[in-house]
Order: sequence, then C-alpha cells, then structure tokens
Amino acid sequence: MYQEYELIEKIARLFGTPEGLTLGIGDDCAILDPGRFDLVTTDTMVEGVHFDRTFSSPQDIGWRAIATSVSDIAAMGGGPGAFFLNLALGPNDDELFVDGLLEGIHEACEKLSPPNFEIAAGGGDLTSTHGPTVITVTVLGEASPAGPVTRSGALPGDRIVVLGPLGSAVAGLAILQGAFDVDPADYPTLVRAHRRPQPKIHAGALLGLYGVPSALIDVSDGLIGDLGHILRRSGVGASIEIHNIPCHEELSKLASEVGLDTLDYVLEGGDDYELVVVAPPSRMTKVWDLARRHDWDVYDIGEIRSASEGLRVLAADGQPLEREYSGYRHFA
Repeated sequence: MYQEYELIEKIARLFGTPEGLTLGIGDDCAILDPGRFDLVTTDTMVEGVHFDRTFSSPQDIGWRAIATSVSDIAAMGGGPGAFFLNLALGPNDDELFVDGLLEGIHEACEKLSPPNFEIAAGGGDLTSTHGPTVITVTVLGEASPAGPVTRSGALPGDRIVVLGPLGSAVAGLAILQGAFDVDPADYPTLVRAHRRPQPKIHAGALLGLYGVPSALIDVSDGLIGDLGHILRRSGVGASIEIHNIPCHEELSKLASEVGLDTLDYVLEGGDDYELVVVAPPSRMTKVWDLARRHDWDVYDIGEIRSASEGLRVLAADGQPLEREYSGYRHFA
C-alpha cells in the first residue's frame, strides 16, 4: 500500500504541471494562468455502483473516470484541460491496483486529448476509507470564442442528430454481468463500450468552435433522459424517429440471439457518451462538412417541436409509440 506523500509524488511525476496552470501539484492550491478555464465539471465513481473490478481492470476503471468527465466538457462545445483527482482508497487497493488505475488515467489523457489541448492532473486529494473505493474527477475546460453551448438554446424547427450508435455500453455491461447466456468474446465492441467509452471530445470542441449547435448534451443517462434535459431547459418538445436512431451491428446480433428489444437499449441505455447535437437547419451544412472532413458518423433522428407536443417517439409509419420510456435515475 502506498504512503500518502509517496503516491502524491508518483502522480506529480506522471503528469507534470498541466498547460494552463502556473502551479500544479505540491502546494495547498493549484494556481491557474490568468484568463484560463471557464468551464468546470465533476464526476464521482463509486465501486459497486459505477464500476466492478471483477470484470473491469484497474486500467479500464481509470480510463472511465477520465472519459466520463471530459465528455461533459465536450457537451459544452469546449476543450478539456487540467483535472483534479480525488481518491478514497480502501484496504484492498494495493499498489498494483493503484498503479493500474493511474496507467488507465494517463492513457485516457493521451488518447482522448483533442489537438491543441492537454489533459493532465493539476492536483486533488487522497484519503482512506473503510467503505467502497471512490474516485472523483474534476475537469477544467475552455469554451470556444463563440461561448459555451448549453441545454437551453433549442428552438422549434431545429434538427436533432447523434454522432454514433446508442445502447452499446449498457448492453456490454449486461453481457459482463452475465445477464445473457453469451460469450463476451463474441461482442467485443459492446464490452469495450462499457469498459473504455470513447466520448466525442474533438467533435464537441469543433462544433463549439464553429458555433454550430443551439443545444448540446452527451448521452450518459440514455437518449430519452438526456434529450429530456434539453427539452425542459429550452421549454420545447421533440419528435424522434426510431428507424433513424443508430445501434451497432453487435447489438442487433445480440437482440437476435437472446430475444431482447433494441429500443429499450438505444432509448434508455446510458454511458455511451455520444453527443446529441441540436442545430438549426441553416447550420446543418456545417455539420455535414465537419463530418466529411473528420470522418464522423452523423444520424439525423428528429426535430425540435413546440412544448405542447412533448417528446414523441415515432415508429416507421410516423405514428407515436404508446410506450413510456425514461433514462437512468441515479437515486432510483
């Protein structure tokens, strides 16, 4: 087991002083460069709730801790910078686990950083616990010159697009938990979607830079739940078309093999960290242009409507489904 100051020194050596900080790890506070970082987000992962080391390696857990946090910066149309790491470690968190955790965090920082941005540790806190291991990451970010993109700017007539397939991560988790009598090796993409999510960091920064979205959010609690946040904050409704909502071919294969309904996964499944982009029709040409230049997948799934229409999920024949859907509820 590491001693506290030994672990602090290890983290400091691993990351150095992040760009944008005058002073990083080693004092009572970090010091930010003047005029830097106007975005801040924080996420907490609790063992047994957000991760299970029986089917996720320490490296996977570290990767998820960073990916889930920097995704929030992307969802504001910004770019990520320094982060602050708080670890509550228990008696079972030996040096092997901690080293693997830091390795996964460092790998995510290197591979998820968009061009011209650096994700690195600027400080944090270490403590011990007799309960489950708890990992909290607070990330600083920078909005584009056009300003942060919030959830409150959607207007009737705006298009709703997503930048990747939905439902993969929750299906991967179900496979790992043994919910289906299948071999996880037959579903590598679904399993990886849970273990190593790939948030659209560069896409979020570019969309913000060009001032494309009227509203933006990442899919952490499920499409219905997260789109619902935009609708409530913007005071609007929406219609989405189920035949345009993407799911990975492995999810379709799983549905065929075990008899599940993919709609439950693509509409309600969380932790995909794909971006939901709401944009006026006049800016959709820029979305398609960016998609061609950067090899994005773009799926137009619906339209923002008046608040009186609520959220309607339309079948292929254009008729609303008579089913109730909801997103992930943290305190259910």
